[in-house]
Amino acid sequence: MPKIETRTDPMVLNMGPHHPSMHGVLRLIVTLDGELLETSGAMTGGASRGNSSQLHFGNAEVRESAEVASLRDRLAEISDILERCDSTLERWASELKLHSRELADAKGQYRECQLKGEQLQKEIQRLAQQHQEGRSQLEKSTQERSTAQTRLEELSAQLPQLEEQLQQLRQQLAVLEGDRTHSEWQAAQGAIRERELVLQERESALRAAQEQLQSFDAQRQRLEEKIQAGHQQAIDYLTGQETQAVQKAALENQQLGIVGQIDRTQAELTQIEAKLGEEKQTRDRAETALREQRVAAQQLEWRMQKLQESQQQRREQLETLRQQLDERKADLPDPLPEVPEKINFEALQKELKSLAKRIQAMEPVNMLALEEYDKTQARLEQLTEKLSTLEGERTEVLLRIENFTTLRLRAFREAFDAVNENFSAIFAELSQGDGYLQLNDTDDPFSSGLNLVAHPKGKPVQRLASMSGGEKSLTALSFIFALQRYRPSPFYAFDEVDMFLDGANVERLAKMIKQQAQQAQFIVVSLRRPMIESAERTIGVTQARGAYTQVLGIKLQHQSSSV
Repeated sequence: MPKIETRTDPMVLNMGPHHPSMHGVLRLIVTLDGELLETSGAMTGGASRGNSSQLHFGNAEVRESAEVASLRDRLAEISDILERCDSTLERWASELKLHSRELADAKGQYRECQLKGEQLQKEIQRLAQQHQEGRSQLEKSTQERSTAQTRLEELSAQLPQLEEQLQQLRQQLAVLEGDRTHSEWQAAQGAIRERELVLQERESALRAAQEQLQSFDAQRQRLEEKIQAGHQQAIDYLTGQETQAVQKAALENQQLGIVGQIDRTQAELTQIEAKLGEEKQTRDRAETALREQRVAAQQLEWRMQKLQESQQQRREQLETLRQQLDERKADLPDPLPEVPEKINFEALQKELKSLAKRIQAMEPVNMLALEEYDKTQARLEQLTEKLSTLEGERTEVLLRIENFTTLRLRAFREAFDAVNENFSAIFAELSQGDGYLQLNDTDDPFSSGLNLVAHPKGKPVQRLASMSGGEKSLTALSFIFALQRYRPSPFYAFDEVDMFLDGANVERLAKMIKQQAQQAQFIVVSLRRPMIESAERTIGVTQARGAYTQVLGIKLQHQSSSV
């Protein structure tokens, strides 16, 4: 008799031929976990009964592997190292800026001391010249005073004799008044007047000599005071020179110390940058490995989610089959008919195939899902590999940019120092003064400007904007020649650059162009004779007839001044 058995092992369901929908016997096996076993060997469905029947890929939550944890710890360690390196770099950069500023201040003080020293040297030369002139004038005044003193002594010696002679003449006049005639008295009177005139002249000369002597004494006193003041200024200058020498030595020692510290800082900075590059590469590798682990974990999550969805679908299908089974059980006769001993196996096979087709029709499954998943997985691996390659290339590009920035700044500083040195030498030769180039921002020269600071001879230090036309021309030409001396060009063309210069400056400019002509070719348009005379070849343009011009060219001789 057919029956339904319920045990702890798989349940076997037997259906007889009296079922209205079947022509033979169908054997289905349903496990306790809800899985449906068919005669073809296929297994579908499945029920969830606690944690023991669930499909697991590891734990319920995706746990990170030991390698991922190690990579995360390494990444955190690298991040700490990078932060320390960044803080060290910032500290060294600030110290480098401070030392650079101190070095610039020391150079400025040294430059000011040099300018003051040159001014004091010129002042001491002027005082020495005045001192020499004062001594010469003092010697001349002393000689004149000696002459006047001698003349005064002579007049003083002659004065008693003249007074005595005058007294005698007066006595003779009194005698003549009583004894002699009127004509003799007049003659004596005339002689007395002559003697009085001579005496008055001698007294006037004596007074003039005394006044001149007093003037010489006052002048000598003033010269002595001036000489004493000059001596005091010379002593003060020597004292100042000694003080400046001590300050200069201190500044030079300070400058050497700062330069050495800057070199050490640069070396340490280079080591830190190299270490930072290595740590960045290590960090990038760790981040790449961590991303790969995260991608793998994400893929596992996706697979588990798909399997869970498939499992849920199988549960729903099993529930549908159970409902259909219950419905069919209700249609079975009670009691169940007996199963005949002889069963047509072929009919059962046909029925089984028919049921399998019906089951397949009820359970549409996308058989291309696995193939599409494999393609998507391969595409994901390709994109991950490309991403890793691009990140590596990005790191290399950033390192190259940093290296290029360092090389550019180093090349600019080398060129600036060379051009500044050339500018100082050329400006001193052209204007007999001194000048230098000054950056507005020494820390970031590419975002700031450049100033030309010049000190023409006999004038205070001033910038280019406050100079006259001739001084601007000399300063600009000095800058051009400084660039040409650092990196010469094969050809230069000057159009009346000597327009605002006087004769002496034109001669110096012509001499400078002739010196620079050994390295490059110069074509100069000029109307000044010194410039034309120093040329190797001249081309003259003159008006011939009407509006036409005529070009004349002659070769000049260095020994003659004629053109």
